[in-house]
Amino acid sequence: MLPPLAREEPVTDSLWGKSIVDPYRWMEQKPDTAEFTNYLKAQGAFARQVLDKLPGRRAIEASLQRFSAATTTLAIRQVTSTQLIFARRSPDQQVLKIYAAPHAGGAERLLIDPEAGNKGGPGGQGGQPRRVTEVLMSPDNKHLAYAIDKGGDEMHELHVLTLDSGKDVLITRLNGIPASWLPDSSGLFYARLRDGAVKGKVDFSFDTATWLHKMDKDPVQDTLAFRWSDGPAMGQTEREMPVVHVNTASDWALGAIYSNGEWPAYGMVARLNDLLAGKPGWAEVFRKDDIATHALTVGDDVYVLAKGKSERGEVFKVSLREADKGKRVVVVPQGDYVIDSLSLAKDGLYIHELRGQVGALRRYSFATGKVEDVKLPLTGAVWNIQCHPAIEGAWFGMDDLTWSARTLQTGPNLVAKDTGLTPKAAFDTSSFLTTRQDIKARDGTAVPVEILHKNNTKLNGKNPLLIIAYGAYGIILDPGFQGSMLAFLDQGGVIVYAHVRGGGEKGETWHTAGQKANKPNTWRDVIDVAEAMIKDGWTARGKLAVWGTSAGGIMVGRAITERPDLFAVAIGEVGVFNTLRFELTSNGPGNDEEFGTVKKEDEFRALLEMDAYHHVQAETSYPATLLMTGANDMRVEPWQIAKMAARMQKNYDPKRPVLMRVDYDSGHYSTTKKIGIAKHLDMFSFILAYTRA
Repeated sequence: MLPPLAREEPVTDSLWGKSIVDPYRWMEQKPDTAEFTNYLKAQGAFARQVLDKLPGRRAIEASLQRFSAATTTLAIRQVTSTQLIFARRSPDQQVLKIYAAPHAGGAERLLIDPEAGNKGGPGGQGGQPRRVTEVLMSPDNKHLAYAIDKGGDEMHELHVLTLDSGKDVLITRLNGIPASWLPDSSGLFYARLRDGAVKGKVDFSFDTATWLHKMDKDPVQDTLAFRWSDGPAMGQTEREMPVVHVNTASDWALGAIYSNGEWPAYGMVARLNDLLAGKPGWAEVFRKDDIATHALTVGDDVYVLAKGKSERGEVFKVSLREADKGKRVVVVPQGDYVIDSLSLAKDGLYIHELRGQVGALRRYSFATGKVEDVKLPLTGAVWNIQCHPAIEGAWFGMDDLTWSARTLQTGPNLVAKDTGLTPKAAFDTSSFLTTRQDIKARDGTAVPVEILHKNNTKLNGKNPLLIIAYGAYGIILDPGFQGSMLAFLDQGGVIVYAHVRGGGEKGETWHTAGQKANKPNTWRDVIDVAEAMIKDGWTARGKLAVWGTSAGGIMVGRAITERPDLFAVAIGEVGVFNTLRFELTSNGPGNDEEFGTVKKEDEFRALLEMDAYHHVQAETSYPATLLMTGANDMRVEPWQIAKMAARMQKNYDPKRPVLMRVDYDSGHYSTTKKIGIAKHLDMFSFILAYTRA
């Protein structure tokens, strides 16, 4: 049984004196051609023929179902003046639903149910599954703005729901999230794609602008509030996204311009009343070289978390008062640990720190200027810190690789307690352990790893071992508790989370050490971790698997093309494999800052070096490889995965198959619990089948 072969139509590019031959360029055509659509269907069908016959699927599925049926997923989305807004998926539910409950607990109210059209918005009756991606309650608690998409396509609709009457106003062409409600709840700012934007085109998100919707007006009367070209010229361009942030703690509006969607590259402020009058007079607060990740307006100050002058992060305060306008004062200097985020409460700024691979929470007090630790009842990851500017304290999540999530709260006494909002997983995790250590890379760099395993695992070289890594954008790989991973351990497996260069685990220097010309450090760190796992007896070459997602596709693709002998299995999920062509996609502009651009010779050569598609060699025996895509993915378009599959399948070996799994109900992310279970079932079945062969 052989996979469907793709037609070859070579295109040759001459770039900086080098000829680049691309036999599958035709797959990139937009809109998708019938030929490409049929190719995806044929690949998906072939993958199913192989995956459905793999041994051990029933046992793996039973384990996945057991852990899933005992786990509740919950995250607080917002703290309002009177209530908590949270997303929850109970064990018997397929999607996250949105609820509200009083701060101190009590009766909860269902606000949005994507599965039922009569619960505050269009549901999922027929067609592809819908999911609520963002929610934002108005300051007076009377209106709820929420974004919803279908099939994971991220073509969001913005709904503005009046809770008492049920009136639901629809706004289309949303780009990102509803940014901010006006303090008096009379309207909200939101970012919107330009009229005529075409999905799949490189200029899809160009000239996005922030608009203002007033509650007493029809959306056709919404007014333009903020464009990328407004305010002082700091280098911003039409490809960047301008967003207005306001809150009830300040009369100032923050204009933030996002470069690649993660962090604001540029920041400016204006009086909110001046902005509403159409005469904002924007004033600069920070620039791209500040590497700001968070900015919060408080009274006549802006607090900025930045890593431009301190790799692990510092917080500086910018005064907006006329007497010392623009003056910067560092209020939280760089310390020994990475500062990951800031959240604004009445009593101060709550600061998330990463201490090695364990989270910590601290508070910068507005009253005293001191920074103090919050006493945590557990040791593990800290995430999703939510506050309100008129309420003291914070709500946040905690978990670890071997214990399930909790929702905690701290008050001004800085002692955190479990709220009981998130039920503990209803199964015993005492047999699962986490071993944390550093692995020395080839250049002597210490790479942190977390090894998740059973307490009876023997270091005899016989364990199927899966390495998971990412290493891009300065993002910290913080996996936390996932019941699905325990299902893999139930089958005798070991999981290693490798915190490789390119991420943010050790600060900005760690990030830049995996960028552009330094990108090889990312996949070579993984290779060195793999060698160490073999040396220490955790596994052996024939039992080693590697998994990378999204930008982690660069890591997994180059790890197996550089060392095809080392790995038995590779999993590439919605991965970037053809980096030379990534900047020409809808999600490409802005990513040149992370990976590079073919317009510059040195960056072209860096892109070519990290391009796994162009490193696939004929007659080379590669690991058994499962490539996965969501048909509705607009972040990493399916042709990236399809081209990689086509090239690898030219030398197809049924003993080491290369499969392309296609999910037609998802995009970059799984949309329902059922879809997530099916994905992990295929992955773990594939890994175990070809590491036990």
